[in-house]
Amino acid sequence: MSISLIGVTTGPTGPTGPTGPTGATGAAGAILGINTQTGTTYTLVAGDLNDLVTLSNAGGITLTVPPSVFSANDTVNIAQFGAGQVTLAQGAGVTINSTGATATAPKLRARWSSASIICTASNTFLVVGDIE
Repeated sequence: MSISLIGVTTGPTGPTGPTGPTGATGAAGAILGINTQTGTTYTLVAGDLNDLVTLSNAGGITLTVPPSVFSANDTVNIAQFGAGQVTLAQGAGVTINSTGATATAPKLRARWSSASIICTASNTFLVVGDIE
């Protein structure tokens, strides 16, 4: 059985309501941007937080993790895009821990290798990923 309303019409659409509040920041570990570096040295900056820093050069690249820039739970992701091997270096007062052959100065293993640099405490970092 169907019911039909004769003589009933739909009224005009009302105005659009106000825009809602801005949502929360994305989940931790999400990559928010890409910072492309092509030199043979680079020192991480606060703007690299939650970014992917790509490092590409034919020669070796030294990536320095500086003191007093990152806080516990902050993460920076890195990737070696060129032939030049990326070696991490401790800035003054910084401690790097890793499973690399040289635990405090790990290297990305090969072109297209990547790793995460995680601040575990003030000026203390853990490097995990495709390292040697």
